Amino acid sequence: MKAAVFREVGHPLSIEEVPFPRRESEREAILKVLATGLCHGDVHLVAGEWEGDIIVETPRILGHEIVGELTHDVGGLRKGQKVLVYSSIGCGQCKYCKAGKYQFCERVRVIGYHYDGGFAEYVKVPDFRYLLPVEGNPIELAPLADAGITAYNATEGIGPSDEVLIIGTGTVALYALQILKRRGAFVSVVGSSVPKLEVASKLGSDEVIQAKRRNYVEKASEKSSRRRFDYVLDFVGADYSLKDALWLLRNEGELRVVGEFGGYVHYPEQLLVLRGLKIRGILYGSFQDLAEVYRVYREGWLKTLPVPFKLEEINDAINESHEGRIIGRPVIVP
Repeated sequence: MKAAVFREVGHPLSIEEVPFPRRESEREAILKVLATGLCHGDVHLVAGEWEGDIIVETPRILGHEIVGELTHDVGGLRKGQKVLVYSSIGCGQCKYCKAGKYQFCERVRVIGYHYDGGFAEYVKVPDFRYLLPVEGNPIELAPLADAGITAYNATEGIGPSDEVLIIGTGTVALYALQILKRRGAFVSVVGSSVPKLEVASKLGSDEVIQAKRRNYVEKASEKSSRRRFDYVLDFVGADYSLKDALWLLRNEGELRVVGEFGGYVHYPEQLLVLRGLKIRGILYGSFQDLAEVYRVYREGWLKTLPVPFKLEEINDAINESHEGRIIGRPVIVP
């Protein structure tokens, strides 16, 4: 079968013929890949920006945002059934796994990092219980398997009386915006890309604020009609976005950090104590989050904004993503 193989940091993926995955236990599932989203995490990994943080043994087939078609019956699922893949495979025994939060399992293994992933014609999933049956266009569905889950988790508990600042205009931020507007929250979006801010406006943002990257928080403070916010959702996670974000929160407000651009958090402890502020990291989400964001999509109020590329074009997709030229989610179709 054909696959895009990650062999060396800083080098393009190699389009190769590789062996078909083999089923070795009754729990394993083989999928014909219909579409796989290109997560910015894959871009970070190929560029070498996560060296030392996530160790991936090469050669490896990346891609964890997968929708596929079962090649056989397994665990009550039928051959030919379309499924979304939940990519974080837990041990099944720890407290996190028992709570359905497999991404926090200390022995977690991720499809596309520790197992070969979806940038190929076929993929093996270690356990059928990590598959969600779905219907719809695979190219639209694929981004739900990571970007959708993460956006849903990032917006947990935020409701109609809340005022929210979103920092960044990437795919996950645009999904979170749609979810928050459906719930009736007031949402401001700050970013540097005028075209992406225009999309945010069309998706319902109450206000958009254009700023240079180094001035996101400063411009949000100056230009927003809200002096402070109940929540700040940082989909960048760089030093410049994290630096002063807590100052934009109301008492008992919460900063949720979703982006992973390597920033550091430095705040006076009295700011946290006297205002009762909270800082929360958002990593992926639960299997239930996948089911919920799929429901949201099926109800018709979440646009996944896919930008399709052929498997042979994956390096173009990676380069365009790294340079910030894509609005929406690149989706690789084998």
